Amino acid sequence: MVTVKEDAEKILSDLARTVPTRIEGKSAIEEMFASGSNHWRQMEWIGFWFEYFVETELTNGLDASRGPRYGMTEFDLKRNFVWDLKAHPMDKPSLILNDQEAVRKCISENGGLGFIILEGETEMDLDGNFKRWHDAFKGKTSNYEVQRVAEGRPSRMRKVAFVPKFALAVFIENESELERATSTGWLKSFQEGMRNSDGRPRRAKYMITSTAKIPESYVVARINIGKL
Repeated sequence: MVTVKEDAEKILSDLARTVPTRIEGKSAIEEMFASGSNHWRQMEWIGFWFEYFVETELTNGLDASRGPRYGMTEFDLKRNFVWDLKAHPMDKPSLILNDQEAVRKCISENGGLGFIILEGETEMDLDGNFKRWHDAFKGKTSNYEVQRVAEGRPSRMRKVAFVPKFALAVFIENESELERATSTGWLKSFQEGMRNSDGRPRRAKYMITSTAKIPESYVVARINIGKL
């Protein structure tokens, strides 16, 4: 029987062998658009590109499929175990995960749940050219942008490139380990009690407070990508 560690090491090995050493935002968005992906309009394009890359470049070689769905949440990858994919800029400590109810059900029904986290450095859109390009590429102003301007909120600076440095696989094997993760503080609730702009309550998610604080007992594999 394949162990969690063996499953994770195979995924990370294939990822390190194939992932580009630098991902340009414009190229990533154009590639997602050309392939028919629904996520090329997203402002935070890095995470969506990572999911797209694994699905199109690695899934067949890994003999994997899409993970199970719980409500509106579909996990990204199922091999011998279920994994979700997260790209994480190294200058931002926290990392938002998935819907809490979906996470708990997945852990209960699939012998645990893992997260493949691709860590890297980002380059920012200091002159605003990338935002202007992306807005023009979309062809129209998004509802989010219309609302932002109406409310007078400043525009968030975009990321123009992502440079992967390493990847790690984190695994939560049962509900007791999930509870221990939250009680020790490296995993906590996010957006609980918050509401959308239309007044509807947001579903609570989990959030890693800092990837540096994840106990080694939860890290089943890690691998360097390029030179640190």
